[in-house]
Amino acid sequence: MKNATTLTTDAQRIWEKYNYEILDTSKEEEFDDIVKLASQICNVPISLISLLETGRQWHNAESYHNVNESVRKSSFCACTLMQEEEIFEIDDASKDVRFANSPLVLDEPNIRFYAGVPLVSKNGLKLGTLCVLNSEPQHLTDEQSFGLKVLAKQVIKLLDLRLINKELRLKELKLKEQSEMQNRIISIIAHDVRSPLASLKQIIDFTKSDLLSEEESADLMNMAETHLDGTLDLLSDLLEWGRMQITKTGIETKAVDVFKITQERFCQASASASMKNNELINLVDKDLVMNTDPNAIQFIIRNLLSNAIKFTENGSITVYAHREEDKVLISVSDTGIGMDDNIRRKILAGESKQTTLGTKKEIGSGLGLMFTKDFIHSLGGTMTIKSNKNKGTTFYIELKA
Repeated sequence: MKNATTLTTDAQRIWEKYNYEILDTSKEEEFDDIVKLASQICNVPISLISLLETGRQWHNAESYHNVNESVRKSSFCACTLMQEEEIFEIDDASKDVRFANSPLVLDEPNIRFYAGVPLVSKNGLKLGTLCVLNSEPQHLTDEQSFGLKVLAKQVIKLLDLRLINKELRLKELKLKEQSEMQNRIISIIAHDVRSPLASLKQIIDFTKSDLLSEEESADLMNMAETHLDGTLDLLSDLLEWGRMQITKTGIETKAVDVFKITQERFCQASASASMKNNELINLVDKDLVMNTDPNAIQFIIRNLLSNAIKFTENGSITVYAHREEDKVLISVSDTGIGMDDNIRRKILAGESKQTTLGTKKEIGSGLGLMFTKDFIHSLGGTMTIKSNKNKGTTFYIELKA
């Protein structure tokens, strides 16, 4: 048999079939019923729904034996797709020069009769065929030809229905994701903004009291100004992140100076760190620049700093980062109260919000570390935690450089 010429629309057809999600799938009752009915109408033992790829044809349904695919070069169906007729029919393949030497004719199942109808998608692409075969010579009646063509149209209708259901599922999933994302954005803003504003209010209340000298009041007001600047920067970051999530613009990759970003986060956190007599130490390599999303890095460092300050008093918080081959390793360490293994495992597993009172009985929503883990994941990174009760905690982050 002469090899069927590879069609120029192969790539388009393959894309269409993967869009329908019908290649390499398990058998489905709806398609099996169609091939069984085709066999009965045409009075043949073999019927197939055959979908063609570049080097093979996949049998989405068959009524003969459990063979899911066959080689395309020995395929009757490949020739069917090259014809202009609505139905391609061969009465006796052993007498047809195109197929007389085909293994399908010479060996099992010893095909003699073949009739196939192209399966044409709504985009006009021939995806495959609905075909019937027999080991005896045969010719279809007009009624059988009509019935086979009607069944071929039903196959396409089933595929279109599958596509509609797929689109509906995707829309439903997208609506659910948008709703969840909106709730998460609101929670993030509430979590990250409430705490610094509460600290700012405390500073203002102190300055109004008669317990402070003029110099102490001036120092607190300077601290309040720095705190307010940090809160405004925080809001800008969160609004940008929220916009990115809602509009699905994805990760924005830029050259990020990790030392500079860490120093800026230190400035924002200086007021809350000072109120608990904590020292902030920046040991990030000063020449460390990586291609990543700046908003994501800011969010990660800010939240890990905030978490460290919450659970540390009269101690230190250290941020360290360096490049190691194709990775950037970041760690945020504190000398605080630490956490037990149960909480550590739950944070890493993302099982639920973990909220614990800080050293000054600070109450958090438990969302900060959840979203930090999400950001790290979105950057293709990983996070691990080491902690010892009453000795401190270290968050280790590994990102692609």
